[in-house]
Amino acid sequence: MGSAQEEGARLPAEEPFSDLDLSGDFDCPICQEVFKTPIRTKTCKHVFCKHCFVAAVRACGPHCPMCRGPVSEDEKRATDVARRMRTRRGRCRACGSCSVFSQMRKHYKYCRKYREEYGDPVVPRAQGTVSGGAQSTATNRNLAAVHDRRPVLGPESMSMTYSCPYCQQPGLSDMSLVQHCRGNHVGNPAPVVCPICAATSWGNPNYYSTNFIGHLNQRHRFSYDSYTVRPHFTKN
Repeated sequence: MGSAQEEGARLPAEEPFSDLDLSGDFDCPICQEVFKTPIRTKTCKHVFCKHCFVAAVRACGPHCPMCRGPVSEDEKRATDVARRMRTRRGRCRACGSCSVFSQMRKHYKYCRKYREEYGDPVVPRAQGTVSGGAQSTATNRNLAAVHDRRPVLGPESMSMTYSCPYCQQPGLSDMSLVQHCRGNHVGNPAPVVCPICAATSWGNPNYYSTNFIGHLNQRHRFSYDSYTVRPHFTKN
């Protein structure tokens, strides 16, 4: 039996509007945001943002990020999902205001409460593009100025490890960091930089989250290592 997130990402074209779960059916499994230019895989029918999907395929090969089934980089747009997003309404997860899902990302961009809690909406870029490379270079320069927040490669794998931004405990994988903070730092009001986001090409290493636990719960329910190639860093 598939997970709730996996089932939420599989939207058959003929499914009636009344059967949709508005709390998650329009969330991309990779970026955890409302779909932007949704595409559907031909073989397994999973739906992703186009940018997220292309980045995942270029990083990890022609496999579905959800079920590892065969896919191609040029999967077709999920026009039925885009159409539903233009008619179905949902609430902002931060301020509670209503909007059609096709406009929700625009709302998040300007919603002060959302940005305070979760940071800027993420837009993963495909590896190998000019814009993605330029942004990655700029991010790498910014990361060089924050040595204490720089992730390092784990000794037994090519996955990243991080230090807790609250207590500086080192050597945590992304999912271990999430569990550590949930178990030890709930209620800590200190604004901190998310080390996981800071290591991505689209993250802002200078953004301090005022609700880091909420950010982790929303943005890091799954490991980005499953979908993207991270920049590699070493300690000085």
